[in-house]
Amino acid sequence: MKTVLISTGGSGGHVIPALNIYDHLKTKHDVRLYTDIRGAKFIPKEVDKTIFEVKKIPEKKYLFLLKVLFLTFAFIKAIIHFSQNKFDIVVSTGGYMSLPIVLAAKLFKKKIFLFEPNSIIGRSNKFLLKFTNKIFCYDKNIIGIDKNYKDKIIELSPILQKCMYIKKNLNYTDNKKIKILVVGGSQASLFFSQNLKNEIIKLSSKINLELTQQLSSGYNINNYKKDYEKNNIKNNLFFFEENFLCKNSNFDIAITRSGASSLAELCHLNIPFIAVPFPSATDNHQLFNAKRYADLNCCWILEEKNFNSGDIYKKIIEIMNNKNEYIEKKNNLKKLSENISWENLNKKIISYLDEN
Repeated sequence: MKTVLISTGGSGGHVIPALNIYDHLKTKHDVRLYTDIRGAKFIPKEVDKTIFEVKKIPEKKYLFLLKVLFLTFAFIKAIIHFSQNKFDIVVSTGGYMSLPIVLAAKLFKKKIFLFEPNSIIGRSNKFLLKFTNKIFCYDKNIIGIDKNYKDKIIELSPILQKCMYIKKNLNYTDNKKIKILVVGGSQASLFFSQNLKNEIIKLSSKINLELTQQLSSGYNINNYKKDYEKNNIKNNLFFFEENFLCKNSNFDIAITRSGASSLAELCHLNIPFIAVPFPSATDNHQLFNAKRYADLNCCWILEEKNFNSGDIYKKIIEIMNNKNEYIEKKNNLKKLSENISWENLNKKIISYLDEN
């Protein structure tokens, strides 16, 4: 049995895949989870974790030396952790705090695996790639990897929660009722909470719909419900909820941000989606994520910078009036997730980590 350190922090986009990898490894290896305070809120209380906090300094030129100083302190702290613990393998799913941990792992000559679910490599992973053995990706044609490191890419099917593999949404929508999901990922979407209510209400005057919508924290669910119920819209409103799509997957269409995990889950569940990428995502990675599925004819994209009131209304009416395009996208999603099982993915991940 080997000891595996999984390093993850920051957003749910980093932490949730780390938890899924943890589930794959925990029966065969001794797995330790390192995260920061921000990432800890996504980790269930029953899962043991070590808080490894690294103070993040804003990206300002005049603060560069201070940033280097804090990272140096964090690197020394990581060295102490490695000297006091016998780690054989390090798996990093990202987060600012992972940088000093991976560098310390290299110093101690440990086997290092990076994880990059986005369609363009993240800045930290791009920097760390030279120090690592392999990088797990969802797309072998990932943008931004130097040709000298292409041989480090291991293409895997999305690493999802185990409950996802027993759920599929293969039914085609009919004209009786359209079930719409609005979801913004682990960080929700203030843009959706601010802009979609009137679109949905207008849409309900044309089609019979049922709405499930994730709201940003701070919004009053009861006030939202009153406006929907006043317009006879059956609705389920919620804040971020772990494993939500494991419990609720019977949707005809989704309106979503374009985090890699969110899109992978919708794809696996065969739910066609309208992607509205978060425009401030680092290196615009959400747009690249959405384009990957659009190029495979699996989704529609609406960019926020071009968004006008009424765009969602028009797009869904257009989709409902062109069922052939909808069915084609649903079939394409089905092809992407065919013959994928948790057990096969589990064998692959473990075999790669166990290689000499």
